Amino acid sequence: MELLITAGGTSEPIDQVRSITNHSSGGLGKMIADQFLQANHTVTYVTTKQALRPQPHKRLSIKEIETTADLAQQLTTLFQEKQFDSIIHCMAVSDFTSETAITEADFIQELAQNLATTVDTQTPTDIAAAIKNTLNDIGTRPQKEQKISSSTERLLLFLKKNPKIIAMIRQQQPETILVGFKLLVNVPKAELLNVAMTTLVQNQCDFVFANDLHYVHAIDHQGYLLHKDGTVTPAQTKQAIAETIWRNVEQVWRSKK
Repeated sequence: MELLITAGGTSEPIDQVRSITNHSSGGLGKMIADQFLQANHTVTYVTTKQALRPQPHKRLSIKEIETTADLAQQLTTLFQEKQFDSIIHCMAVSDFTSETAITEADFIQELAQNLATTVDTQTPTDIAAAIKNTLNDIGTRPQKEQKISSSTERLLLFLKKNPKIIAMIRQQQPETILVGFKLLVNVPKAELLNVAMTTLVQNQCDFVFANDLHYVHAIDHQGYLLHKDGTVTPAQTKQAIAETIWRNVEQVWRSKK
């Protein structure tokens, strides 16, 4: 079986020395990759520089990315080269990327100037429109500073939404066995599974692994593998999760042969 596994967490630059990222170590993705490699499958592993990696293996190929845009480009290239039997998308992809940054003082000055020159009447609607135009203008400017000065007291950071990678995966690899992941924080089990099912349906996944950050630890890692028929398989450790995903993906793959 040819698999593609994404793991780790993307990083979105603010300037050339600072970035926004998340706490994903890639530990679960590493265990999943090791499990499939031990079962003699071939793995293409897309990850980040800081993330944990599988043990070296003759059937393992590692591709390194940094940003969500890098990830999208790398996946598009890989998808043009081959059809993967299964894609396990456990990378923590940043929901937002940085557009630009501006100091609080510069922002206030520019906003005041725009309000003074563009608002003829002081109605709330006119003022709101002027503020929105100012925000749009500032937000769409590229970040110019290679390094934002550390003497800045307060900084306003403009973020824009990243595209959903999992939707791109299903579009470009329509026949793959797709495993998605959904992480929430301190919610009831019923809510977690409902949100996971929504993710599964919207992105046409075969499975979604639902987990709550409150129950994620170094070894113990409680979660549920949700099947597209509604079946739920629980797991209590990272190793159990890796084995559960391997067993179920392999079963679907063999049924297609």
